[in-house]
Amino acid sequence: MGSLREISPQELQEWSGESPQLVDVRNDGEVQRGVIPGMVHIPMHLIPVRSGELDPARPVVVYCASGARSAQVGYYLLQNGFQEVYNLVGGIQGWARQYPITTPQEA
Repeated sequence: MGSLREISPQELQEWSGESPQLVDVRNDGEVQRGVIPGMVHIPMHLIPVRSGELDPARPVVVYCASGARSAQVGYYLLQNGFQEVYNLVGGIQGWARQYPITTPQEA
């Protein structure tokens, strides 16, 4: 099993190569306030039943509001066959301090 890595908003913004799978694990109400462009929304409580929608061979970056829930999801993914999993430091709050967020309809 790999280890959960942390990634800063700047490192994610500057990511080069194949784009990671960006997974927002917040609840529906939180997502309505704004998202990071390009994300896939899978609420934390649905990760066990919907993680099959993600490719375990590709990098995954998980985020929530501040980074706590997404860290739990990251460990779950690592325990279930995902090799390269990152937790976004500061969650969407950290991202929004430096980069734009968008509405879910635009994502």
